[in-house]
Amino acid sequence: MQNPLLTGYHHFSTPADVLTDVDLHGKNAVVTGGYTGIGLWTTKALVSAGAHVTVLARDIKRAQHNLKKIPNTEIIYFDLLKPETIDLAAKTIVDSNRPLHFLINSAGIIGIPLTRDHRGYEYQFATNHLGHFQLTARLYPALKKAHGARVISVTSRGHRWGGVLFDDPNFEKTVYSANRAYAASKSALSLFMVHLDTLAKKDNIRAFAVHPGPIPSSDLFAESIVGIKPNYQVALTRLSAKLMRGLHLTELLNIIRKPQTGDAFKTIQQGATTSVWCATSAELAAIGGVYCEDADIAEIVSEDSQAPYGVRPWAIDPQLAERCWLLSEKMTGIKFTI
Repeated sequence: MQNPLLTGYHHFSTPADVLTDVDLHGKNAVVTGGYTGIGLWTTKALVSAGAHVTVLARDIKRAQHNLKKIPNTEIIYFDLLKPETIDLAAKTIVDSNRPLHFLINSAGIIGIPLTRDHRGYEYQFATNHLGHFQLTARLYPALKKAHGARVISVTSRGHRWGGVLFDDPNFEKTVYSANRAYAASKSALSLFMVHLDTLAKKDNIRAFAVHPGPIPSSDLFAESIVGIKPNYQVALTRLSAKLMRGLHLTELLNIIRKPQTGDAFKTIQQGATTSVWCATSAELAAIGGVYCEDADIAEIVSEDSQAPYGVRPWAIDPQLAERCWLLSEKMTGIKFTI
C-alpha cells in the first residue's frame, strides 16, 4: 500500500485545504500535546470542522492559556514518561463512554542529552514511542466503539538516521547520539503503525505514520528540554520559536536557502496538514499501515538515500514491525486486547 496517491496536495498545503467539505460534527478526537506547536494547529483544524477534541497535556497551565479561545476542547493531564498518568488519562476517556474516532499521537521530544527515566529507559524512545504505545493500548476500547477510527502517530524524516536498536534500546552499550536515539524512536513509531493496522483493521481501525515536515519554528525544541535544561534556556527557546513565527522567518529562510524538493521549511500550521489529512481523508478509507508526508502516501526510498523525503524500508517492514511490537510489550508490560 506504500504507493503515492497523487492527491494534488503539496508541501505547503494547509489543514484548511484538506478539510474542504469535511464535516466532523459528532466526531471525537484525542491529540497528545495538542496545545502547542503542530499539535495545537491539529486541534484547531479538527475543531474548525466540528470535532470535539480532548487534549492530553503535560503542562496544564500552558494548555489552558493556549486553548482558552478554542471551543469544543477539554484538557486532561498526562505525561508520556509517567505510565500511571497515561493510564489515568485513558481511563477518564474510556469511562466517558464516548467513541473515539481519531487518536493523534503528536507529542514528542528531540535532540536531548542521554537521559533515562525511572525505569532506566532512554528518554526519546520512552517518550516518543513507548508512552504512545501504552496510551493507544489503553484507548483501544474507545477506538473500537467508533466503528471506524484512525490512529495517527507523528514520526519524522529523521527516521532516516537509523532504525530501532532492538538489542540496545536504552544505549547501554551503543555510543549515544541524540540524532540516533531520535531516529530509533521515530522508526519505532512508524513500525508501531504498521503492525497496529495489521491487527486492528478487523475492528475498522486504521493506523498511519506521519512526517509533518521540517519546522524550525516549532515549540518542539523548547518542550524537549523542559526538566533537562535550566528554565531560562527553555524560555529563550520558546521566545526564539515565537519570534520566528511572528516575523515569518520560516518563509524568509526558504527564500535564502533555495531548498531542494522536500527540504523546504514549513510553518507549524502547514506541519499539521498531513496528520489532519490522514485522520479525515476519504481516499484512505481502505488503506492503512502506511507512512505519509505532504498529505499523501510517501514513496519508498533506498536505505542509503540522502533524499530529505520518502520512507526508508526499515520503517515499514512488517517483520520488523512485529518485532518492535513485542519489544514494546516487554518494555511497557502492556498487551493490547485486540
